[in-house]
Amino acid sequence: MARDRSPERDKAREIWLESGGKMTAKQVAEAVGGVKPEQVRKWKSLDSWAAALEAQKPPRKRGGQPGNKNAVGAGPPTGNRNAETHGAYSAVRMEDLTTEQRVYIQKITLDTKKNMLAELQLLIAKEFDLQNKIAKLESAESGSLFIDRVVEVQTPKGQERLNQQLEKLASLQAEEEALRWDMDVQQGKPPTKQQQKRLESLQREIAALQDTTGDRARELEKAAYNTATRTVIQASAFDRTMKLEAELNRIHGRIIKLLDSIKGYELESRRVRLEERKYNLAKQKLSGAFDIDPETGEINDEQDDFDAELEA
Repeated sequence: MARDRSPERDKAREIWLESGGKMTAKQVAEAVGGVKPEQVRKWKSLDSWAAALEAQKPPRKRGGQPGNKNAVGAGPPTGNRNAETHGAYSAVRMEDLTTEQRVYIQKITLDTKKNMLAELQLLIAKEFDLQNKIAKLESAESGSLFIDRVVEVQTPKGQERLNQQLEKLASLQAEEEALRWDMDVQQGKPPTKQQQKRLESLQREIAALQDTTGDRARELEKAAYNTATRTVIQASAFDRTMKLEAELNRIHGRIIKLLDSIKGYELESRRVRLEERKYNLAKQKLSGAFDIDPETGEINDEQDDFDAELEA
């Protein structure tokens, strides 16, 4: 028939867990009373106290933990772009632009005619720039090659050695913890010379591995890839000229389209102005009061504030 479970066994476990795992076997035995440290150590192994302690800890969340003040007064300054990749979705501030770019943006108005003129000027400037580049290519020496792009194939740096060192570090730390536990359960007896010598040896090895793995991890973080192959793609002067001429034709098409838009805008403005003049003339006929230009003797149908003068 199986023996009943000792109540001291559960009591010892509860006391150790409440201490957060900081009490030694001797201290737990004294707190329970009538139990030897060796028995406490056996209970700890059989009942998996360490796993229970880890399970009762609250799950860690990403980022800083509650009460953590490591980053107080630190952090990146406003506008920091350390985490930026390609930057397609980054927030843009006026302070990030050059002085010329800010001046250009501030000069933009809601005047359609001015905006069309500014766009036309930029397109013509782009057209001249493309023409200059084509002229340089046409005067280049025969057989000249130009670098279009460079393609690199990169492979991750090997981390097998680092992983082996990390595994050895974890093993040594576990051995150190077990040795310390053995030294705690000796009922007040001082540790043996062999135990003390082994503990000092473990501490030296752990410290050395911590330094090595830390330096190695930082090194791999800075240069995490090796360049396996590097391909340089070149183009002839003829190929580049063809691409530039294609872009020149596209820009020229945009200029023609914009000129048509400007012409349409001018015609529409004249039509609107003519309707306004007809409207002003009709108002004067209805009121019977005509605004006569003293120089020409004709009716002035372009006076927008004629109603204001009548009211005055």
